[in-house]
Parts: sequence; C-alpha cells; structure tokens
Amino acid sequence: MKKNKFEAIIFDFGNVIIDIDFEMVFKGFAAGSGKSIDVVKKRMEESQIFRRYESGFFENPEFREVIRQTIGFPFNDGEIDRIWNSMLLSIPPNRIELIRYLNTRYPVYLLSNTNLLHISWCNNYLKESFQINSVNDLFKEAFLSYEIEMWKPDEGIYTHVLDQIKTSAKDVIFFDDNLANIEAAKRVGIQSVHITPNFGILDYFKDQTI
Repeated sequence: MKKNKFEAIIFDFGNVIIDIDFEMVFKGFAAGSGKSIDVVKKRMEESQIFRRYESGFFENPEFREVIRQTIGFPFNDGEIDRIWNSMLLSIPPNRIELIRYLNTRYPVYLLSNTNLLHISWCNNYLKESFQINSVNDLFKEAFLSYEIEMWKPDEGIYTHVLDQIKTSAKDVIFFDDNLANIEAAKRVGIQSVHITPNFGILDYFKDQTI
C-alpha cells in the first residue's frame, strides 16, 4: 500500500486497537433470556440501541432498563453489564507500543462510537494490563461518541473533530474497521484506511521503527 503524507492520526477503537466481537452480546442475551440469537439480534437492531446509547441518549440506568424492555427479560444490572462488556476482548501489546511510538511523532487521536460501560471496562483493562490509567492517556485527545453526542458515520462527527484539532482534512489520516465510516470520512476529505482482519494498523506502519 502506498503511504500517504499526513500531519495527524485518528484511530477508531474497536477492531483497530482493541479486538471486539459483537456477536458475544447477542449470544449472551439470548442464552440468558432463553430467546433465539436471531430474535435478540433483530430486536436490538430494530431498537437502534447501540446508536442511541452510544450517542448519549441514555445514562446507564436508563440503558439497562431499555435492554430489559427490548429483549423482554428481567436481567439484573450485573448480568446486563457482564453481557454488554463480553464483546470486548483484548489489546495486543504491540498495538500499544505502536501508539506510544506514534505519539512521539504525531498528534494521535481517538474517534470511537462507544459508551460509558465499555469505556469503564477498557479503563480498568488498560490499568491492569498496561499500567495506563485510562483511554484518554493513550491519545492527545479522545473523541467518544456518547460524550460529544454524535455518531459515526454521520459526517458531522468528522467535521466536529477537525474543528477541535484544528487540522485540515487532507492532512489527517483515519483508520476504521467499518467501511461506512471510512466512506463518510472520505467524503469530508480525510485520508482513510480500511482496517480488516487481514490488514491492521501494525501492517500499515510496519516500516516504522519502534
């Protein structure tokens, strides 16, 4: 792949830095409620619960109640939190090393569709695994959808970030595993790289000296 020139880096989080598996959430709520995975997945998709929670529509107590209503089962708070966080897997140490190295050369930012439960889990994970106090400590600035009340792939979230970091779109490179997010960023003028199971950030930056 031809390497582009850029002045700032923006990373997505899920499946770019931390490995995730959405299916774990559907499987967990299906197993706990006795409903089929297809039914659970359909109900969650129709309710747009990911988008609403990750756009800041709900505080945690409201989110848990929406889960109960959407799936139709009286999960307790702990069960909901455990299943919701089950999609979060791990971060390979070499990705952390890469980000730390890139931070010495560029302003590195995070732009993630996420929510308070997931960020709380990730902060604990980073502290236990890498002695990093929080997600924010890995980046010059972290733009989290539930905090800024915007959601990828809406184009407004990209223009908001560009305004905040005061960098032209053409001088920014963005990495995301969701093709719709990549296409939206390109429409705004941001250089964008689609991350796939066979091509990650370590592959893109393999010529860098760490």
